[in-house]
Amino acid sequence: MKLLGVGFSLLVLISLGCNSAETPAEVSGTVLLGSEPLAEGEIIFEAVDKSKTPGAGMIKEGKYTIQVLPGSKKVKIQASKPAAKIDPVMKIAMKESILGPEFNEKTILKAEIKPGKNENVDFQVKQIGKQ
Repeated sequence: MKLLGVGFSLLVLISLGCNSAETPAEVSGTVLLGSEPLAEGEIIFEAVDKSKTPGAGMIKEGKYTIQVLPGSKKVKIQASKPAAKIDPVMKIAMKESILGPEFNEKTILKAEIKPGKNENVDFQVKQIGKQ
């Protein structure tokens, strides 16, 4: 019986520890490609220390709204277009990124996500080869 009481106490402590820090925050904003809204793409918020599950969502007409756990984040934005060449094996046009690595796999984008609603978390990216 004593073991059951210890287990229950541990369960209560664990649930108290998983409060607002583990409740996803709503994050919304705009992504511009140069000065125009990014037609479509994907945005990913990853914990800087990789301690929490990333939050990801779609960008449509430059706008996104997703659920993200609060904390310091690295932000990756991905957008692509059909490649000029057809894949010889798959017989379809593959996709190639229109954004440089500084906006995705080697991102320089960051955000601090607070509990609750985070509006106007906006980003501006550049197309590969454009200044």
